Amino acid sequence: MPTLVIGSTAMRAWGVGNRTPKDLDVFSDDPVAGDDVFWHESLRPWVDSIPPAGVGYTYASLDDLYTIKVSHAQWDLKNNTWNKHVYDIVQLKRAGAKLDLDLHKLLYGVWEETHGKKVMDLDQDKRDFFDDAVRRTYDHDSLHDSVAYGDRPIYTEVLKDGAEVDIDMKKMKALPLPRFVALIKEEIFVTALERIVIPQRYRVSPKAAYWWAFRRTATSLTKGWTARTILDNAELFLEPGFDYIERHLLNSHKLVKV
Repeated sequence: MPTLVIGSTAMRAWGVGNRTPKDLDVFSDDPVAGDDVFWHESLRPWVDSIPPAGVGYTYASLDDLYTIKVSHAQWDLKNNTWNKHVYDIVQLKRAGAKLDLDLHKLLYGVWEETHGKKVMDLDQDKRDFFDDAVRRTYDHDSLHDSVAYGDRPIYTEVLKDGAEVDIDMKKMKALPLPRFVALIKEEIFVTALERIVIPQRYRVSPKAAYWWAFRRTATSLTKGWTARTILDNAELFLEPGFDYIERHLLNSHKLVKV
């Protein structure tokens, strides 16, 4: 079976990105085939189907590399590579790479087995859902009101009928992409405010807080179609787009203390 070269070495072989590879990342059942070797038996039919580029090795295609990155970036691992994965996703997409949904399904299953399933329960009322370890200054919904793009937060448009938290995925998937991006950004802003900005009394970098919340949203607060769609459009989330803290402060009259 050929060794499949992935990561920055494969990206460099296709002329994408300017990062000098520090090691050789591969998918292989040979434990000494590279510096960072990963293998799962589910990968065998796919890797075996790729024509070798040389004696015993081949490079993952741009679409393969992109799909690997999008699928893997849905987990925030302890090796602190998430930022790198996201920037690679953007570079690969700019080079014309597209998501292979069949391969994504295969890889997602591998990562679930390797890193654990992502579990979220949104089918509960607000009191239960927001009764977690976060020490809040303001009612969560009022934070949404303070950073909303319009008169009301976009999440209210995609709730299941009669629900306070549970999202109707049909409604979410029907949103135009710009509206979906705005919906997710509202969630990122609120997460940044609630978890970082307000606890630190606003003495924090707005971009750093936003980026932390973006990572958390893509890895811990969403899963499935939503997380995949966020990362498949990562280039639209690199910047807040406006000063969300300033908007929040200008709308302080909408905040409700807890």
